[in-house]
Amino acid sequence: MEHLARIVEGIMNHSSKLLIGILSVVVVTAMVPPALAAVEEPWSEIEARTKFLRTKHYIEVVRIHSNVFKSAGSKQGEVPGPFPVHVMLPDDYETNLNRSYGVVYLLGGKSGWDNGPELGGATYWSVWCKTPLTMDHLKAGHVTKVDFQDNISEEELGLFNRWLSDEPYDDVIVVSVWNPGGGNTGHYEKYLIGEVVPFIDTHYRTVPNRHFRGIDGACAGAAQAIMISARNPHVFAYAGGQQTDLGSYPETHRVWRDNLSKIRKAGGVAYNINTNVRDGCNSYSNGGRLYQLVEDMRAQGFPVDVHIFKSCPHGYCAYRYPNGHQALYWFSQQFKRNFRSAGINQDVEKRRASTSSESKESISESSELDTVSQMAKYNLGPLPGLW
Repeated sequence: MEHLARIVEGIMNHSSKLLIGILSVVVVTAMVPPALAAVEEPWSEIEARTKFLRTKHYIEVVRIHSNVFKSAGSKQGEVPGPFPVHVMLPDDYETNLNRSYGVVYLLGGKSGWDNGPELGGATYWSVWCKTPLTMDHLKAGHVTKVDFQDNISEEELGLFNRWLSDEPYDDVIVVSVWNPGGGNTGHYEKYLIGEVVPFIDTHYRTVPNRHFRGIDGACAGAAQAIMISARNPHVFAYAGGQQTDLGSYPETHRVWRDNLSKIRKAGGVAYNINTNVRDGCNSYSNGGRLYQLVEDMRAQGFPVDVHIFKSCPHGYCAYRYPNGHQALYWFSQQFKRNFRSAGINQDVEKRRASTSSESKESISESSELDTVSQMAKYNLGPLPGLW
């Protein structure tokens, strides 16, 4: 504005016609947004951010007491608990009080672990990957290249808009939660399954059942999400991986195989895998580890959706734009189908009255809530693609 004022002052002696013309040019120029960045910002700049974007969807920061993790390491040294968890809520969560939601738990990649639970842990998805903004875009029902900062092809953009036109996005609750990396996966599951998930089910309007929970992640976090879902299919009926790093986690396929009978007994798991042509961890297109895992999943009768996008190398570009949008849309559609099958959100008060006490219990493999007999309460039965 100071620059504009100086221009106006310098031309005050000219004719009013010329003044109006020049002012019009100045004002229009001032209103034009900066050119879209086709190249993603440096990781260092993204990881320096701590403030939430201003979006319609909003974030609650909660700290969950943990008996599993009293503290954790980071680049800055040991960090005391309890650690922050970022809960990204639907834009009408506080007004549409009779509605329940499915939940997606998101695990960050190695850069999130390195930065520790305070910064990289919860912030990975809520700030660095712009997940609340992604939710805004999907909820609007139409996306443009601006929404993807040009990191999408015309063909892919058309695909997203056909999806949104044919079956609109239904909001979900997204939980961005810290995880300590591969070496502590078993210990971490006690934290996630035994402490975080029960807290979310108790304090938010969820349906405390595997058919309304998903787990996904980025890079190494994607490999972890697949392994955790395999070992805990009584908790998650849906799992995904964005740019899944099976080079660093070659044991993922073995872990999945070792838990096949458990997955079948729980009723199966549906999978969503997305990657990119330019992704350095893309071991699907070349018939590598990811391709072999997907083919094995399909051979065993499990539904697997695979999308390979043309834009974005490995990293935040993908999670902020095409991959992040596709993953959230996919989970939304799985939950929507199950809500319809169960009649949930049609008779919410009746359901909530019957489950209010159960939702406060810790989740275990023997939990009554996840047995076949309990499913009859929700009129679910066998779901498409699952047992």
